[in-house]
Amino acid sequence: MTEFTEITRNKSRFRSACKGMSLKQLKSMANHLSEFIEKRAQEEVALAEQAAKKHKEKQAILTSIAKAGLTPEDFFATDLPKIKKPRKPVAPQYRIKDAQGLKHEWSGRGRTPKAFELYFNNGGSKNSCRI
Repeated sequence: MTEFTEITRNKSRFRSACKGMSLKQLKSMANHLSEFIEKRAQEEVALAEQAAKKHKEKQAILTSIAKAGLTPEDFFATDLPKIKKPRKPVAPQYRIKDAQGLKHEWSGRGRTPKAFELYFNNGGSKNSCRI
């Protein structure tokens, strides 16, 4: 809250703040405040009218939907399964043979396989096993 709001909410603080003001200044302040209150009241009436109009339009739409034998859930279903695009397999970019003679292939994506980690730790490089 602002200091102004705090002062205006407390009667004794408001009196204290206005103590040094002349009657002319107080009347001017009262006029400004009444103008502001009048404008705010007009704005609130306009907002209430807009809300009522919007509510009426909503009801008309819901009535039309019900007459057609539908429900709002028919339009806004959230339980639809998400469609995942199938990914194409990635061709291997690296190939090595381990000590047992088994071939290991790797696309270069994701975590490094154990066989390749062992190969790289023993001094092998990626370029040496590139396909």
